[in-house]
Amino acid sequence: MKKAPFKAIIQAILASMVICIYFGIVAKLDHKDTPWLSIILHPNMARGLSYGFILFLGNNYLSKWATKKYPANKDFGKKMVFIYTGSIILTILVVFIVNAFFSDLFIVNSSKNFSKRFYNFVGQQHIVYYFQIAVSSLFISMVFFGFYFYKKFKDYQIKESEQEKQQITAQFESLKNQLDPHFLFNSLNVLNGLIEEDPKKASLFTTDLSRIYRYVLEHKDKSLVSLQEELSFSKAYLNLLNLRFEAGIQIDLHIHEDEISGLILPLSLQLLIENVIKHNVISLKSPLFLKIYRKNNYLYIENNLQKKKVLNGNSGIGLKNIQERYALLSSLPVYIHESDDLFSVGLPIIPETVL
Repeated sequence: MKKAPFKAIIQAILASMVICIYFGIVAKLDHKDTPWLSIILHPNMARGLSYGFILFLGNNYLSKWATKKYPANKDFGKKMVFIYTGSIILTILVVFIVNAFFSDLFIVNSSKNFSKRFYNFVGQQHIVYYFQIAVSSLFISMVFFGFYFYKKFKDYQIKESEQEKQQITAQFESLKNQLDPHFLFNSLNVLNGLIEEDPKKASLFTTDLSRIYRYVLEHKDKSLVSLQEELSFSKAYLNLLNLRFEAGIQIDLHIHEDEISGLILPLSLQLLIENVIKHNVISLKSPLFLKIYRKNNYLYIENNLQKKKVLNGNSGIGLKNIQERYALLSSLPVYIHESDDLFSVGLPIIPETVL
């Protein structure tokens, strides 16, 4: 015999015993002088065992059928209504049939014909009795199957949450994988321009770039890094920009020692600086002013607008990447503001308690 049917039969036996205990107590209350042994051996006890056994197996089948009919999480309420309504109807039918079996309805050698026996049997049935059985069966169904369905409901929620978490993780990994080629592409562009202008500076740039790229490789797979680490890395990158553009770029990094607490997305500050370089004209006649400062729980990167045309199709990938990654990790939005002469981006600083 399979494990599942065997378990259902054991549970059905327990349910039938519960019903017998219920009717035994009711009988004892009505007939206080009757010994317990007489109550236990009374034919009604066998009837009660039949009620419980058949009803539990019937409700078990009903619950499985309802699960197949309403598999969705949102149909939990419909499933419960269907189960309990079906349980009441099933109870009435089972009680009627079991009572008929224990009566003289099916006695062949009776002097009365079947129609008369059936009429007498129906006249002997009491609505209150059926109501008591229905309430008892409904209670047992709520205890056994209500708990079962609630557990299934919670398991479904956990499974749904895990699937959502896995989807977010996969999405986040996909976004992080954009960082490596994006950083390399922009850095090589800077190096290419520097080689044409000053080979000696290009050599220094290459040496510093190797150190910076090591940071990229070590931190690109992390979800968050300390603001202090990101600022130290960005200072090295800003030094490379100063090396290339000299007086063409003016950098104001205004972060005090008491403002370096918190967490930030790795390479987010560097990506924003790349965007500033990429989308603005930089020259001695029209210097680019870049300001980095902290205000409340945001790290701001501001620059004067000197827009230039960007011919490649990757325009905006850095900022979009940052927005999407922050959306997966924090409820705080990335602040973006653009006016006629100023562009500003604010990165949320996440408290260190999240780690």
